[in-house]
Amino acid sequence: MEHSQMTIAIATPTGNIGSRVTQLLIKAGAKITLLVRNPDKLDQVVREYATVHQGSLQDVDFVVEATQGAKALLWVTPYNFATDNLRAWQSHLGDCVAKAVQKNQIPYVMNISSNGAQLAEGMGPISGLHAIEQKLNQVATNIIHLRPGFFMENYITQLEALQTQNSVFMPIPGAQRISMIATRDIAEVAANWLLNRSWSGQLILGLHGPANISFDEAATIIGKELGKPITHVQITLDQFRQSLLNIGATSDVVNQYAQMWQAISHPDYTPAEPRTDETTTPTTLAEFVRSRLC
Repeated sequence: MEHSQMTIAIATPTGNIGSRVTQLLIKAGAKITLLVRNPDKLDQVVREYATVHQGSLQDVDFVVEATQGAKALLWVTPYNFATDNLRAWQSHLGDCVAKAVQKNQIPYVMNISSNGAQLAEGMGPISGLHAIEQKLNQVATNIIHLRPGFFMENYITQLEALQTQNSVFMPIPGAQRISMIATRDIAEVAANWLLNRSWSGQLILGLHGPANISFDEAATIIGKELGKPITHVQITLDQFRQSLLNIGATSDVVNQYAQMWQAISHPDYTPAEPRTDETTTPTTLAEFVRSRLC
């Protein structure tokens, strides 16, 4: 079936993943519908090409109406630092998208989840993504839960520290090894599955970047690309909590994210999905730094 004959709905089309998927689907000639709070954040070319629905993903009636007629859906759960109960907020979003999938009988769903989402508790916001996976599994016939690793984009939040202190400040040991992935690679995988709907059933696919690296190694790579030595500095969880409070996060959000960092800092932490050729993606941290941090 031609891409143009099947509408693909995209939630959060202005985010790192959603915006790239949108670009790829436009390039492929797909018919797309965008669910967006602020259409002004969309490029003019995108606004002119796509069907744009303005509203909030917290509004179940909006999500149901905006996805009517969609044959596939990309769902990315947005973050919210202002909520007093992060897990309840995530659960409500899960209810909204599940209702839309069920009522509109959307045959294909691509859900962006996370490494660690196999755990119902103990992973902070990632455990919230576990709950959303479960809600979607109750209503979706064909669904893929992508579980990517640590976003390389997290280093963008460290730009000021990189520029002024030649350091990265994170609440995790420098020796801890983890899979790091560029969101553009997540988007490439998601777009390919959305365009080539030859799959069926309820699937989980881990995404692990090109290699597992330690945070000390990551700092060395960043420093090499920036032309100066960069040091990974492990801050305490209390220091991390204060840094989030300083930018307006609620105490519950702070505690949830602190729990996540504590969990991925554990020496035994490992994704449930083993690394394979299929889960390995191409963009290296050095390439990411050259394109986004230099």
